[in-house]
Amino acid sequence: MELPKPPFYKRHSLILKSVTAGGILGLLYNAITDAGAENLNLKLLLGLIIGICFGFVIIIFEKFFTSFSQYSFAKATLLKALIYSICILIFLLFFVVLFTKTLENISFQEAFNQYISRRLIGDFIFSLGASVFLILFLEISSLLSTGFFYNYFTGKYHRPIQEERIFMFVDVKSSTTLAEQLGDILYSALLQDLFNDFTDAILASRAEVYQYAGDEIILTWKSASGIKENRCLYCFYLLKESIQKRRDYYLKTYNIFPKFKAGMHIGTAVTTWVGKVKKEIVYHGDLLNTTSRIQCKCNELNHDFLISESMKNAVSKDQFIEYVQQGEIELKGKAKPLQLFTVDFKI
Repeated sequence: MELPKPPFYKRHSLILKSVTAGGILGLLYNAITDAGAENLNLKLLLGLIIGICFGFVIIIFEKFFTSFSQYSFAKATLLKALIYSICILIFLLFFVVLFTKTLENISFQEAFNQYISRRLIGDFIFSLGASVFLILFLEISSLLSTGFFYNYFTGKYHRPIQEERIFMFVDVKSSTTLAEQLGDILYSALLQDLFNDFTDAILASRAEVYQYAGDEIILTWKSASGIKENRCLYCFYLLKESIQKRRDYYLKTYNIFPKFKAGMHIGTAVTTWVGKVKKEIVYHGDLLNTTSRIQCKCNELNHDFLISESMKNAVSKDQFIEYVQQGEIELKGKAKPLQLFTVDFKI
């Protein structure tokens, strides 16, 4: 069978963001400097080429040079900006000299001398500013949830809206014992690794990260997206697979292999923006409380993944997914008992 995979735009989001932002900066550079060309088409071409090169410089460093993470944000930004601006300046020098030689029909030496005397300092200042902009753009976009800008600027959720959603609460098993065993710093590093390793599974299942709450991560889907191809259920399988692939790393680094449990439920929740000091989208309603209670029953029922009856009825039949009814379970804070099912994957 074919498991859910991250969509193209998610797998290559860094490339798309960097190239798009770089292209815009390239056109801005073209507009500011006039790029030495009278032909509009050549101006646009030069601007786009330079801008895309901006983007690829950023991509290469962000993808393959991770040593900057050991520094503070301010120091890392300064170091990156200096390196990126020098690389961008090299691209500018190459393309501008090439275009100047071609358009003005002069030698490379003359074109190079013109560039040094007329544009070097200005281009270095521009490339430095462009580098800082790109770094901040990528950092801010990584801090904000999917669709943040779209939802904010379109006014969606500025007034409370009721919508059908799926929630999954994923919690590290024996978290208190692990924290005592590893100590606060090492346990925090373990959670950081764990949540980072969840990334591909989250992208593949089209889940949205609602919150990181201590050693718990709360995922949500709009019902139509989560139910499609049973993505929401396979998310749990993909999460386990992502950790299993890194088993040796966890054993070597922490001398343990982390395990987790999850509860899932479907229903209506009210979605709205809250806060002035810190704006964010929040979900209100019994759906979240019930999902949390379902997850708490995992230890009692000795199973890693529990879902509600309504969740089971919402998804399509799948020969690779096995459900076992656990009977009517009384949940803390709920007046009526709830039918729960364990979920196993026959893959």
